[in-house]
Amino acid sequence: MGYFEKEKVVSIKWNKHLVILYDKQKSTLICDALKNAIGASFPGCDIITVDDVGYLNAGNRFWRVKTANFSAKNARFFVKWFSKIREKSDENRIKEERERLSSGEIGKLTFSERRNTAIGRIVNIITRFRPAIIVATNAYSLKLTLLARKITGNDAKVVAVVSDFALSASFVRSGVDLYMVENDMLRDALMRFGVDRDKIVISGMPFSEDQRPVSSRLQARNQLGLTGDLPLIVVNGGDYCTATIKDKVARLLTEKRKFALLILTYGNTSIRRYYKKIAEESEIEVLFKSKLEYSLIFAAADVVVTIPDTHFIFSAFVNKIPVVLLDGITVLEHDIFRYLVESALVTPAKTPEETYAAVEELLVDPDRRVEMIDREEGYYLKEKSYGGGALLYDILTIAAPEDLA
Repeated sequence: MGYFEKEKVVSIKWNKHLVILYDKQKSTLICDALKNAIGASFPGCDIITVDDVGYLNAGNRFWRVKTANFSAKNARFFVKWFSKIREKSDENRIKEERERLSSGEIGKLTFSERRNTAIGRIVNIITRFRPAIIVATNAYSLKLTLLARKITGNDAKVVAVVSDFALSASFVRSGVDLYMVENDMLRDALMRFGVDRDKIVISGMPFSEDQRPVSSRLQARNQLGLTGDLPLIVVNGGDYCTATIKDKVARLLTEKRKFALLILTYGNTSIRRYYKKIAEESEIEVLFKSKLEYSLIFAAADVVVTIPDTHFIFSAFVNKIPVVLLDGITVLEHDIFRYLVESALVTPAKTPEETYAAVEELLVDPDRRVEMIDREEGYYLKEKSYGGGALLYDILTIAAPEDLA
């Protein structure tokens, strides 16, 4: 997370409790990156990490899993529609919060807030650890944390880590003390929603070393079970298990003996059978993975084809793998697509033919491939220069006693 200034590191001499809340399935690596960066630079800080199993009750987790599975299976028809409704709902919520803030009513608990049964565990975490800082790495834990702080009357500072290329309005909440954001577009978006500029720090993307390859390309290909030496195209459909890009994947599966495919289908067995049938007819080598293993996949990949999945794309940047970016279906995915395309960091593709042409170009044109890798590397190096040390220093001292700050 950038580099740390030595003189500021040694000035932290008092014990603090810092809690990081994260989603076990989606943001474990982000949590690890934050914990390692803070722990290495500020050894006096007591870091407690809590995944969603620890801060959500059983009923809440059950319905979140059910909703995610339903969304994956019905993405084309459900998620796109629901995303627009949720975006509009968040915009209305933010407007109402701003009105309540200006009228002085923002401190009062609403009826729906009092009935939220998921808050209890975070209330217990606050009561038990009395943290100086609570870091929320996803929008839902941020919402619960702010409510729990209001209920307990605790004075912990709340930090929101927006580790995405674009902003989900669900992150915009009154009461956040500091936002850590990936880029200046996110900062500007937060400011348009009324967040004070001095509460926003551009920190770049938290990155875990677990996302780097630990094997050579040949070793990784052998571990994956590849039999030939054809270039490997890795296809990632994110939470939807490629359900939203079936036509584009099917087009790639018809290219006999040009490349091999590794398709991340996760737990979707029906879509795996669908692709296998096409692959058998086309005699193309295709592998499937139900688990995202960054270090193995990026050691073997030559090109990745992906929907706007920020953490997967950033890992490709760090590991110097060119990206063919497919358009998404949600409001957030469209924003990510636009940001990366306008920044010339990816090769965009919206149709099956464009997808194939983009892959072929990156495989047969070495100049184009080098150009895209250089752009990705430049972006990653720029991220590392954003001053994570100063940022973490600010986080750890915003509640410090005056004589130690």
